[in-house]
Amino acid sequence: MPPELYNSLKNVHGFTDINGETYQKHIIIILGKYLSDKNKENILKTNSIIEALKLINIPYTHTYSGI
Repeated sequence: MPPELYNSLKNVHGFTDINGETYQKHIIIILGKYLSDKNKENILKTNSIIEALKLINIPYTHTYSGI
């Protein structure tokens, strides 16, 4: 989910319970099984979403092309 969508939904009751309290935690929830423990730790230590996204070591996109 793009950061903008996450930020627009994070105030919806229960959203962060499922999707993470921060975007960094959201990355870990969504991609956790593909990331090393060290990579997860580094993502959680970042101060910005942009820094966190730069640490993802697998291809990803925020573009939805439909089905």
